[in-house]
Amino acid sequence: MIQSSSRCAALFAVLLSGWMAGSAQSDPQADGLLSKVSERMQGMSTVHAEYTSKMLDRQSDFEMDQAGEVWIEGDRYHLELGDYVIICDGNTVWTYEPEMGECYIDDAEVIAEDGVDPARMFTIWEEGFKKVWKGKEERDGRLLTRIDLHPESAEDNGFHTIQCYIDADALQVVELVVKGREGTDVIYKVGTFEGNGLIPEGAFNFDPARYPGTTMIDNRL
Repeated sequence: MIQSSSRCAALFAVLLSGWMAGSAQSDPQADGLLSKVSERMQGMSTVHAEYTSKMLDRQSDFEMDQAGEVWIEGDRYHLELGDYVIICDGNTVWTYEPEMGECYIDDAEVIAEDGVDPARMFTIWEEGFKKVWKGKEERDGRLLTRIDLHPESAEDNGFHTIQCYIDADALQVVELVVKGREGTDVIYKVGTFEGNGLIPEGAFNFDPARYPGTTMIDNRL
């Protein structure tokens, strides 16, 4: 049986693949803007965002579109990605897979080590990346600032670049393009974004009663 950490890694399609802290040189201009975005994010007690993702496998000419919605509060999150539901209370991660009628339980620390940490979706650059300023670029009719993120531990990652598109006025991530090493790219586009909003009651705990008949599989044992 596939462990939930592997399932989660596939779901996020290398967006949040493992990173290692380091000290590679980055463009001062890129560092300056990203620091402002991080500061804005740190000032938010909660985050709610809706986004779409498109996976492009160029080798097999395969495309897959998914809609996602995430609520974040500190290191806790509630993510709905397609039919999947992934919940973390800061210590434990529940991954509900409706097709199998199963929910996998893992330690949050183990999941984070595998590179799956939605709590850092909008500040992924803070550790383990060299940042390169690419300038202004038009995306879907909007003039955005592009900064490329290159993982410092390149051999440990399934991607070589994350193209990060930022609304420099709003200090908000609008789009991420993950360039995979094996010819698979993933494009994430943020639709609605709200800071300091209300979090649905019970969002950060998995309630089996909401999913009758679910088999709970505890990988912590």
